[in-house]
Amino acid sequence: MKVYTDFDRDLSVKNYSSFSWTNDEKLEIKNNPLYYNELNDKRIKNDVNEQLKKYSYQFDAENPQLKIHYHIILEDKSAINPEPFGGYGRDWVDRNVNVREFREGTLIIDLMDSKTNNLVWRGWAVNFLDEDNPDQLENQFKKAISKIFDKFPKR
Repeated sequence: MKVYTDFDRDLSVKNYSSFSWTNDEKLEIKNNPLYYNELNDKRIKNDVNEQLKKYSYQFDAENPQLKIHYHIILEDKSAINPEPFGGYGRDWVDRNVNVREFREGTLIIDLMDSKTNNLVWRGWAVNFLDEDNPDQLENQFKKAISKIFDKFPKR
C-alpha cells in the first residue's frame, strides 16, 4: 500500500475545527456497487470520524467548516514479468513472460471547505485492497484510513 496527500497551499486544514459528510455518496454507488454499499459507507465514515477526532476536530452536522467525501476506485491492471534467466542463444528468444492480472484499489478521502466547496486536503491509499481476503475488508479500510491520516497535518 502506498499513501499520498495533497493540499491547497493557500488554505491550511489546521484553520478548521468542525466537519461533516457530504450528501452525494449515492452518486458513486452506480460506479461500483460491490464496494459502495451501506456496510462500507458506515465503516469508512466511522474510521474517518475517529481519526479526525484524534486531531481535535468536532463533528457538526448543522454548520461544519469542512465537508468530507470519499471515492473508491478499482482498476484492472496487468504486470508483465519476464523470466529472469536466459542467454543470447536460443534461450534468449524462448524466454518466458509471465503476465499477472490484478485489481488495484484506491481509497481517496477529500476534505472540502463547506462554504466554497474548494478542496482543502486530499489523502489517498493505492493498492489497499486485498481481494484474496474479502473477509478482511473492514480491516483493509481501517488500515488504509489510518495510514492516510498518519500524513494529516498536526494541529
